[in-house]
Amino acid sequence: MNAEPMRTPAAVKQALRLEMIALRARLHQDVRAEKSRAIADRLEAVEPFRDARVVALYAPLGTEVDALEVARRALARGVSVVFPRAVPGERRLAFARCLPGELVRGPLGAGEPPRTATEVGLEDVGCVVVPGVAFSRDGLRLGRGGGYYDATLAAMPGAARVGVAYEAQVLPSLPREPHDALLDALVTEAHTLLFARDSR
Repeated sequence: MNAEPMRTPAAVKQALRLEMIALRARLHQDVRAEKSRAIADRLEAVEPFRDARVVALYAPLGTEVDALEVARRALARGVSVVFPRAVPGERRLAFARCLPGELVRGPLGAGEPPRTATEVGLEDVGCVVVPGVAFSRDGLRLGRGGGYYDATLAAMPGAARVGVAYEAQVLPSLPREPHDALLDALVTEAHTLLFARDSR
């Protein structure tokens, strides 16, 4: 009998993506909305997020945690909110100031700031709130596979990285590759996990 061939980290990640996107889709819309509000509540207590003067958020794609509730609360307390947009011809993101109602559909399918929105330097962003397909309890994130966030976060080491997810998206571990960006914190509707990025 032949042993099952070893799967590469990339192959394991792709299988996990399909499984976790399907799992997230099974959550009823009302349940996702309730959990997103609870995540927004918990996020307010995370020091790097709370203390940042410029926070990068995202427009939810599909069944992702609704970060627009986070945006509304941050704007209400005077925080400058920026959203990502894909840089044409490159696998990276730029951030621009924008209100949630001003977002337009971008080339990757997600809401993005319009081209007229004022871009901010990566060094000016104090905290990046990061979506994902799955997360691990030791601070790894599984994205959609494009590598945009990994490349962008690598270029902004001074910004705090806070993942947001439903508790069902959190796994004991994930396969890790050299380019994977590590998180400083992960917030779900049930828990807040803090990580020491430099020690991993």
